[in-house]
Amino acid sequence: MAAPISRKAGDILFKGLPFSLSLLGSLLLLASHFFWKDSIMPVIPGIFSESINVPISYYSIGAEVFALEMDNFLIFQNFQSLAPSAFPQLSLLYGLLIWILFILGLTLISTFKRMYFIVATGLCIFLFTFSGVNGLHIGGLYSNNSLLLLLGGTLLPVILLSFFAPSWGILQRLAIMALASFLTLFVLIYFADIEQPALWLAENSTFPAAMLSVLFFMHIGHAVISSTTVFLIRLNKGTGIKIIWHLLVIFVLFFLLLLFSLLSIMGAVNLPFPTLPPFILFLAAGYLGYGVMKLKAEQTDQVYEIPLVGKAFYWIGFAIAAWTWTKADFSGNQPLFEFLSHTFIYGQIALSLLFFLYLLANFNQVINSGKEVEKILFKPQFFAYFHMRIGATMALVILVIFADAVVGMQIPAFSSQITADYYYQTQKPLEAAILYENSWLEYRKNPKAKNAAAHLRFQLKNTNEAMDHLFQNFDYVPSVQNILLLSDRLHRQDKIFEALFYLENGLEIFPGDARLQNNRALLYSKLNRAQEAMQSLQAMEKEKDVAKANMLGLMVKHRMGMQEGLEDREDLPYRINYLAHANRQGNYAPFILDTRNLPSNFHLQTALLRNQWSNQVNRDLKGDLEQLDSLIAMEQMSFEERNYRESRILRTLQDNFLNETLKYLNGMVQSFPNSAGYYHILASKILAGNWDLEKAAVDILMAEEKGFDNFQPLHLAILYFGEKPIDALRIHTLKAIDFPQWMVWNESGRLDENEQVQFWEAVGRLHRMLPEELLLPLAQIDAEMLRADWAMGLLRHKLHVISPSDFLQIKALLLEEIQGPWTEAQLDNWYAYVHGETDSLLPEIEALLLPELGLARNAYWGPLVMKAVEDSAEILGKYEILQEAIQFNKDPMLWIQYVKYSRQMGLDNYASEALSTMRTWIDGAQLEKLQMENF
Repeated sequence: MAAPISRKAGDILFKGLPFSLSLLGSLLLLASHFFWKDSIMPVIPGIFSESINVPISYYSIGAEVFALEMDNFLIFQNFQSLAPSAFPQLSLLYGLLIWILFILGLTLISTFKRMYFIVATGLCIFLFTFSGVNGLHIGGLYSNNSLLLLLGGTLLPVILLSFFAPSWGILQRLAIMALASFLTLFVLIYFADIEQPALWLAENSTFPAAMLSVLFFMHIGHAVISSTTVFLIRLNKGTGIKIIWHLLVIFVLFFLLLLFSLLSIMGAVNLPFPTLPPFILFLAAGYLGYGVMKLKAEQTDQVYEIPLVGKAFYWIGFAIAAWTWTKADFSGNQPLFEFLSHTFIYGQIALSLLFFLYLLANFNQVINSGKEVEKILFKPQFFAYFHMRIGATMALVILVIFADAVVGMQIPAFSSQITADYYYQTQKPLEAAILYENSWLEYRKNPKAKNAAAHLRFQLKNTNEAMDHLFQNFDYVPSVQNILLLSDRLHRQDKIFEALFYLENGLEIFPGDARLQNNRALLYSKLNRAQEAMQSLQAMEKEKDVAKANMLGLMVKHRMGMQEGLEDREDLPYRINYLAHANRQGNYAPFILDTRNLPSNFHLQTALLRNQWSNQVNRDLKGDLEQLDSLIAMEQMSFEERNYRESRILRTLQDNFLNETLKYLNGMVQSFPNSAGYYHILASKILAGNWDLEKAAVDILMAEEKGFDNFQPLHLAILYFGEKPIDALRIHTLKAIDFPQWMVWNESGRLDENEQVQFWEAVGRLHRMLPEELLLPLAQIDAEMLRADWAMGLLRHKLHVISPSDFLQIKALLLEEIQGPWTEAQLDNWYAYVHGETDSLLPEIEALLLPELGLARNAYWGPLVMKAVEDSAEILGKYEILQEAIQFNKDPMLWIQYVKYSRQMGLDNYASEALSTMRTWIDGAQLEKLQMENF
């Protein structure tokens, strides 16, 4: 009972496990080549942004309509070559699997007959010598202690089992070998004098695994031809047709396939048709060769007595070859990949040719007989199988010479790259860079080595050396990754034309590559070659999301084909650019982006917040400000903090928190003095939009002090009617800036009176006007538009001091003379709400003013500020509302109420100071009258 169980366990461990690993390795090899491809050198769409001005709000003062503009951001994606990826855990997994397969193989070697055992152990010593184990530096540099430990812990148990335990079963041998080998592995790792010794051993196990893979390639060298022969012989059994012609055709086709594959991997000729990659042929030969191996084992003497040994060795060899080829492809070790490809093709050509000659020499007379010739296929009468192997060896030598002995360059190249990968994964950039450079010098068809060396040299601040690497790679064996890296670095050095040169030449080498086309388009855009940029993006057949987003960004940037009805895509960069497009046109986007769950990328964060809030807001202000304050508080670059702060200004402005916005702008002036001029101009437009020309003029002059010089006619009008006429004339003269067309000076140098001038003069005094002055401008102005603007301004800023009779006059003007957008019910409701006659607003007015956000949030909305004062139950609350409002608004009613509640709070000094300030724009009699009416 024990014997069948032991046999079954042996089959599982020695045949089932290697077969499973062979199958898994085959699948991973296919997946790595067709899906992973060259992803070890990642190319990702990098994000950068460009700003454009979009209107946030439109203001009007008479005929002057001006926009408050802020930055929106266009997101562009340019493909960037990153440093090669590292997967140390996968390297450790590979090393563990190879170690397990080595243990299985050593266990099987212990069953060999004496002479073959000696040859096999000698081969193991050779492989272990080149395993790099001495790199563990046990006992110091140049010490062989590591190798001696490895040989003693692995081969000594094999020798003892072979000589002193010949009767032991295969499972007992495996138990001893596993215990000794893993104990040896533990000792090597424990006493190693380097960082991550396990990773060192895992990486360096690749070299002996590659050598064993070559032995397996030679073993299956004629597997395709021999298996096809056996199949045709069995198919011809009892028929007797001339299958020799079938074999000849199959051999010729297969031989040509091998020959073309060899020429293809050598790069000797540009074939007009595709060939199969060598690893595909390897997988086919590997699985076909198993049947041939079993047939040969039945017909010839073997070096072992247990039948399981041959089958186990076959699948162990297959598994090692499949996993090593997979590692070469996955890790980007191109010299190793090429070495395996070359040696496999050499073996296939040499052994297939010699086996076919062997077949003709020995079985030409009987192969068409229809008899069971396969049973004597490896028992020839004339041309011995051993001699066939010798001939194949000679053919191999010829092939190596024919291929310029390229394998001699590939071996040191992939060995250096294996060591470089170890140093790269252990964060030793200088050592890794040197070894990658050496690997490339040995074998130049090695894009990862050059890419990694360039990245590492950039990391080490050796920019010139890094650029030399990239230039060399382009001259010898260019790759898309290195072209992208080269053009990017040239772009950073402001060598735009050189960067474009390499992209354009790269597209000649790699026509249709979407990544190169995309980056070329962005450089075209930078050179204002917008049409060529769009054509380049339109030609992209892959990376459609990136292409669409960049195309929309370029359309907005260059103002090309701004059409309605753009498609909506789920791609975030596309939607951000869509928002910028909609904002520039003053439209709402058909979607709302989530401003709470932000992406990690800074450019995407700021662009999403800025563009979405420029379009519309859909979250409560408190939560948005908390989020922004947390972003501002992070450690970051100055420009990043500034962008977040500007987004905060936008957010408060969109909900008309004007007081908060202006105070925050003043803080921005102090925090970012280099941008102070921009912030002062922004504040001046906000103030002018709320008809406070006096304060707006002050901000314009402060902007000039901070270096702002992009003056417009509007700025001169604000200065002139904001009580700074001398400064307006000075800037007009010094900077040759024209006044608005409606400001015309006569021959005596005086400003001609017209309705626009009268309107602006009235606007300049509006907030300081007393109730009896408010309707006077209507008597001077006849233009319907100006009369309507003034009436709306009174409703917005002064309704709290307008008497019922004056309100009737304003209402009649809006309903009868102008026939504006307001209905009588709306006007009556607004007046009643301001004067406390009702506590509710009509829905359309409430949606416009959003009183739930705070009545006092905009100091220039005097009617709502007074409403907030009346609604406040506490004197302290009234005082605080008015204290904030008078920092901005010079409305006499707000100030006199502030004086009133200051006195009630016992703050007589503040009341006296306020009265003293009021005397600068109100004469004594009027001030006395105000006090009498309100105290």
